[in-house]
Amino acid sequence: MLDGTEDEEKFLAAGIAGLQQNSFYMHRALDSNNLRDALKYSAQMLSELRTSKLSPHKYYELCQFFALRSPFT
Repeated sequence: MLDGTEDEEKFLAAGIAGLQQNSFYMHRALDSNNLRDALKYSAQMLSELRTSKLSPHKYYELCQFFALRSPFT
């Protein structure tokens, strides 16, 4: 069971890293009024949330990370 927990932590870390990267580029695109790229990066951020590799608890952590860094809240 320890391997599953470690894998889950890796998937969570990868998801958070993806959200951070896409969020950075989305904000840059919004600052330069490039809506096409902003939409592209926001769609990639949403695709990071589509995973079945996380337990409900870890998925909630990923969603909370996304919600706290979303420019729309």
